[in-house]
Amino acid sequence: MKHIFQRLILIAFVVILGIFNVNAQKQEGLEIGVNIGISQAGVVAPGENNTGTRITYNNGASGEYYLSDRWGVKLKVIWDNKGYSNGTIIDNNDNTLTTDINLNYITIPLMANWHFSKHRRWYLSFGPYMGLLTSAKDSKLLEDIKNQMNGSDYGYAFCIGYKYEITNNTKLFLECDGQYGIKNIIAGNYRVWNTRGAYNFGVLINL
Repeated sequence: MKHIFQRLILIAFVVILGIFNVNAQKQEGLEIGVNIGISQAGVVAPGENNTGTRITYNNGASGEYYLSDRWGVKLKVIWDNKGYSNGTIIDNNDNTLTTDINLNYITIPLMANWHFSKHRRWYLSFGPYMGLLTSAKDSKLLEDIKNQMNGSDYGYAFCIGYKYEITNNTKLFLECDGQYGIKNIIAGNYRVWNTRGAYNFGVLINL
C-alpha cells in the first residue's frame, strides 16, 4: 500500500472519530442498499488534450452505520467501468490506432456521510477510495492490455444524494457521485489519472 493512500485512510478515520465525539447521540443502526447508474469516465493527463470521456455504467452495494441522526460511516463496493475515448495503441504492424480504452475496477470508497435538511432526506458523502483493476481492453482490437496498466487506483470520492421514504424501513434514492484519482493508472513513467462522475438510482433498507 502506498503511503499516500494510508494517509487518506487515516484522515478518514480521524474525521469519523471527530464526528462521533461531536455527535454523541443515540445510534440509529445499519442501512444497506443496492444501486445502478450511468457513468461518465475520463482521465486527467497533463499535456495531453486529445482524450475524451466514455459513457458507461456502474452498479454496486453499500452499507452505512449511523453514528447519529446526522452522521454515518458509509462503505461502498462498486463494479466500476472507467477508461477514456480517443486513446492510442500500436497494432502488430506498428500502426498507431485511435481507440477507446475500457477499464473495469472493483472500487471501494470509505466515506463520512452527512444527512441534512429537516427530515434528513439529503446527504453529502466524502472520503477516500481504492480501486482494483479487473480487466483492461481497447475497443478496436479487443486485446487485453491489463499488463500495461497499474493493478490499483486510489483517490477521493464524493457524493450528494436524496432519499425518498417508501415505508418505515425502505427508501429509494437518487445521487450524483464522483471520483478523482491521484495514482497513475498506466504502468511506467506516465501521468494519467482516472476521473468519473455518475448518476445513480437505488434502494435502501434499514436493518
